[in-house]
Amino acid sequence: MMLRPVAMYREMYQDRHQDLPSLWLAETGGVEPDRARILDYMYNVKVVFDVMEAVADLVAGDGWIEGGSSLYSDGVWVWREDSLHYLTRRPIVLPAEFVARVREFDYSPPDFDTRDAGFNAAFMSYF
Repeated sequence: MMLRPVAMYREMYQDRHQDLPSLWLAETGGVEPDRARILDYMYNVKVVFDVMEAVADLVAGDGWIEGGSSLYSDGVWVWREDSLHYLTRRPIVLPAEFVARVREFDYSPPDFDTRDAGFNAAFMSYF
């Protein structure tokens, strides 16, 4: 099983995950008209790995994001707490396939089994 990252960037991982896009190239001139509803979806899925640490705010250059490396998932896509922080503050591009899935589920996260071994291996690759 593979989870698809959304709003996750190579800068969040220092030397790992160089396959991810750069945060500095992720901005766009606008956001989806339903961005608030998309963010509600993203905040209301299961926290699959809760981390009690703070990570540096890469955009502000100072300050910290509590629980920044905590992972969220809807069973297909995965993102971090700091992803949500950046998405609420900047016009960052979201993958069209992700936005379509959120709308398909009418902004209500689907239920899925987090105990699946394949799922666990997939999300742990992003911690």
